[in-house]
Amino acid sequence: MNSKSSISKKELSLLKQYQNMVDETNVVSKTDTRGIITYVNDKFVNVSGYSREELIGKPHSIVRDPDMSSTVFNNMWRTISSKKVWHGIITNLNKNGTKFTFKASVFPIFNESNEIIEYISIRHDLTELMSLYHKIDEINSYKTQQELLAKSKLEAGIVNDLDKDEYNVLHLASDILSGDFYSIYKMDNGSTFVYLVDGQGHGISPALTVFAISSMLNQFIYKMSSMDELISRLYPSAKDFLAEDEQLSYIMLMISPDKKTITYSAGGMYPFLIKTPKEIIKIKSNNTPFMNFSDVPNCDSIEVKSWENIVLYSDGIVEHQNEELKDCSPENMISNTLNIQESLDKASAYNFDDDVTVININNLKKN
Repeated sequence: MNSKSSISKKELSLLKQYQNMVDETNVVSKTDTRGIITYVNDKFVNVSGYSREELIGKPHSIVRDPDMSSTVFNNMWRTISSKKVWHGIITNLNKNGTKFTFKASVFPIFNESNEIIEYISIRHDLTELMSLYHKIDEINSYKTQQELLAKSKLEAGIVNDLDKDEYNVLHLASDILSGDFYSIYKMDNGSTFVYLVDGQGHGISPALTVFAISSMLNQFIYKMSSMDELISRLYPSAKDFLAEDEQLSYIMLMISPDKKTITYSAGGMYPFLIKTPKEIIKIKSNNTPFMNFSDVPNCDSIEVKSWENIVLYSDGIVEHQNEELKDCSPENMISNTLNIQESLDKASAYNFDDDVTVININNLKKN
């Protein structure tokens, strides 16, 4: 009896933590089966401009954007009424008439008889990102210098805390918005955290997803002390954010302060490479690509007492038909690290059909 009670309390505690994680990073609301608002979190109140008292008991259409096609909402109601989850991008109006863009997921909630009793909507605010995209789109017809300026603004979201002699990076977008995104962080405890995310497809849809996931990471990465803690924090929000047919390939590495332990979680990516004085080690993905029905990703660690370089990369650098770029394969690059920047410069001169990212981390403390 006490055991069951203890387990129940533990489960309730975990559920409360998951709820707090979602509430901190998303705009959340609940309605009854008629679409009447029964709950809003603080982010919903802040974005909408209404007080909580003004929202509770009102139809959710109080924030509806009249410019949005009724077809979208008809499709949403048809989907959730048939006991399925709806995903889509919508716009809402706040109390002052300002438009906000969200990537939304609406979930039907059931009772013991499998009857719908309410709906929960989880939204991620894409307003600033969409605004940036539209600005980029507007200047698309301008001269090349203006396009490059727009791209540099977009890539300002990339974090890189390392000194220049500690890394080499090639980051090429096949479109103005890249489906690849990466950042490199220097943690307070001296660890180095690197991630590379590769969205499915090209253009705005995968780019929005990748930027949103990266934005979530940026909110709490410096507060994390381990890879397991990071994934447990990221997992609930990222899982609910992805649409049913979306997937993310990814690599996340945590290099210990003494450079001897590499903890990783990877799914759907080519093996990352570790060069030691004696060999090149290939580390395969230990998870499937991340999707909205995925289990919590696993973390594994490898002890490498003396390594020289670590190279991780997206599929664009290897899945091409250009024979002249054979020397620029990741394995050739890491085998000849003295000329790795030369290889990256050579690759950057070509137009790839896919986004390309290559990250080389140099170990300046190797034994």
